[in-house]
Amino acid sequence: MKLAELKKLVKKGESEQLEFKSSTGGLSDGMQTICAFLNSDKGGTVIFGVSDGGKIIGQQVNDKTLKKIGDELSKIETSEDIDAEYIPVGNGKEVIVFHVEAGKKAPYLYDGRGYIRRGSTTKRMTKEEHAYLYNKQNYMLWETLLHNSCTLKDLDINRIKEVIRKALTEKRISKDAATATIPSVLKKLHLMKGDKLTNAAVILFCKNENKQFAQSTIKLARFRGTTKSEFINAKEYTSNAFDLYDKADDFLSAYIPVAAHIESGKADRVETPAIPYSVLREALANALVHRDYSNPGGSVSVAIYDDRVAISNIGSLPADVTLKELTKEHDSVPRNPLIANAFYLDLKIEKWGRGTTDMIRDSKKAGNPVPKFENEGNRFSVTLPFKKSIRTVIYEEDKKADLSMLTGRQKEIMRILKNGPLNRLQIMETLGLDLTPRAMQWELSKLKTMGLIKLEGKAQAAVWRLVDQK
Repeated sequence: MKLAELKKLVKKGESEQLEFKSSTGGLSDGMQTICAFLNSDKGGTVIFGVSDGGKIIGQQVNDKTLKKIGDELSKIETSEDIDAEYIPVGNGKEVIVFHVEAGKKAPYLYDGRGYIRRGSTTKRMTKEEHAYLYNKQNYMLWETLLHNSCTLKDLDINRIKEVIRKALTEKRISKDAATATIPSVLKKLHLMKGDKLTNAAVILFCKNENKQFAQSTIKLARFRGTTKSEFINAKEYTSNAFDLYDKADDFLSAYIPVAAHIESGKADRVETPAIPYSVLREALANALVHRDYSNPGGSVSVAIYDDRVAISNIGSLPADVTLKELTKEHDSVPRNPLIANAFYLDLKIEKWGRGTTDMIRDSKKAGNPVPKFENEGNRFSVTLPFKKSIRTVIYEEDKKADLSMLTGRQKEIMRILKNGPLNRLQIMETLGLDLTPRAMQWELSKLKTMGLIKLEGKAQAAVWRLVDQK
């Protein structure tokens, strides 16, 4: 670094990633900050020979200074190669600059104690923060471990192709992915090493239930009233994360009430769910992405009550993100970066820590109470209150459904299916309405919940057919 570059850097002032020390008289404090930068996700720079006010003053550097610096650096555990840069500033004086990269072996300690960065301040690490950084390495390690038995033939290749297609559409992946082989794409996404799949690849795409992790499970329930004393419907699935997302999304669509009205100049109804779908899906995606998959116990759970929806997952909030910070823009700290990246490519989440603030914004826009975030023990949950309590309606599959409860569109779907089974696209084309695939899926899920239609087959071969009414 040249003196001109140093002046430009110092002019920025102290910040989360930049700290000044007037001399190595404050070497111990500077080492604490270096330790904090190692424990951060961004790293940072510590400069000796610059006053707090940003004046470059320099200092004499001799053998005693160099030995002292070496001795203090040796007190940092786990050891890292941290190089110092010495920049002459005139009058025989130098400024000492330490450029510190984010460490890969956190938590780091200096003189037996851990430190973290909070804004432009270095603070002692709490036991909880130390545990989080320690476990964070285990989470990332678990994600990247190689699976012993799952192979490419066990993966949902069509799902992988769909993720690639969406990512290409939004330019979230390089263009060469369009012509690359599936193995090469998986390797680029760090989901495959050599001919072996990582644990993250299994969680995301494995369709073989015998090779899927038991912890890749979701529990879905619709309870009567506001407690868990009696449930109307309950389901549990073990599958890959994308399948779990779809199953939970269908379940929510089937049980969340939707108000509809006709607007002048529009042929179709305008539908407004009791909780915006964007809010529900963000909470659901977050639960699957941030689940602690290294913990084989528990599951992601989705519970619908008369007054709220509660979505929770095993895995507490990161130690460096507080509940209060969730209500404003904050750094994205995914527990499972590889899994989170796949959901990002599939357009299910954003990378920039906006998910919770988007949920709050969309809830307010719909006139709903804001989400409530809770972090208790080893479980994180979000509660989404309804604007007003929803009516408990029970559909029993072994009894004839009350057809008077069907909407005009649902009755039309029933009429179409009397001529034989059709897939979703064929139903949409026959209806001839300007419906989104999501709106169509919601109608089909409602009819399925009422026991009027059923889905047969899988993937592209899946078709809907009537259930005989007795």
